[in-house]
Amino acid sequence: MTEVIDIQHWLDEDGLPVPSLRKQVLRIARLIESGGTLRVWQSRETLVECRRRVQRRACEGLLWVTKVDDGTLEAVCPNCLRDRVVVRGWESTEWATGPSDPIDLSVPVPDADHATTN
Repeated sequence: MTEVIDIQHWLDEDGLPVPSLRKQVLRIARLIESGGTLRVWQSRETLVECRRRVQRRACEGLLWVTKVDDGTLEAVCPNCLRDRVVVRGWESTEWATGPSDPIDLSVPVPDADHATTN
């Protein structure tokens, strides 16, 4: 079964997940984060689990995402070929540029005396 999703329909006006769809949005966000920086017809494995069941057992596959064109990502489970997702409307999301940059935790945190307390 193929799901076709325009992620913009699942986000509020600030680009945040609609609370009732948060779990579904985060699954799609992981696909966007993995596929957004690819070139057209490049593909990579993601850490998104297949949701399908094969002979009453959960498929153990992980989805692969491919950038089909500049506005379309397609993900599929290579194990069962039954979990397919087409994602559109992702280009302006916060996940489109891939994972966030690392934060250097060796840099001292600003002095706690300057923090605002209530």
